[in-house]
Amino acid sequence: MDAWNVYELRWVALSAAYDGIVLKFRDIPWPLLIPPLTPSEITAEGIAAFILSTAHSPEQSPKERIRAALLRWHPDRFCRVLGRVRESERNAVEEGVGIVVRCLNNLLTKDNKASHMVSTIPRQKFQT
Repeated sequence: MDAWNVYELRWVALSAAYDGIVLKFRDIPWPLLIPPLTPSEITAEGIAAFILSTAHSPEQSPKERIRAALLRWHPDRFCRVLGRVRESERNAVEEGVGIVVRCLNNLLTKDNKASHMVSTIPRQKFQT
């Protein structure tokens, strides 16, 4: 089973888990090929490689993948999960979520700039 399927299945399990279950940092389905042990292991390069991989979601554009991830990781939505995290690990999870959201926002900004650059390139007329 590939990393994307594991990631999606872990989100399903996390959503379906009983509210009384206490979560740890390692229980969070981080958007990385190799699950991090600490927030310092969550990198922009790793997130980009995972989210923008062509090995999954071929029907979605990079922008659609980034937006879907931003919805999932948005702090207002993630607070439901955060409330179930063990108190001693909550700061690490908050830090990790912050890193993920910043990286996703940066990816979206880069994608928007790239799209804008392509759409503003003047079309040359070719003479035959």
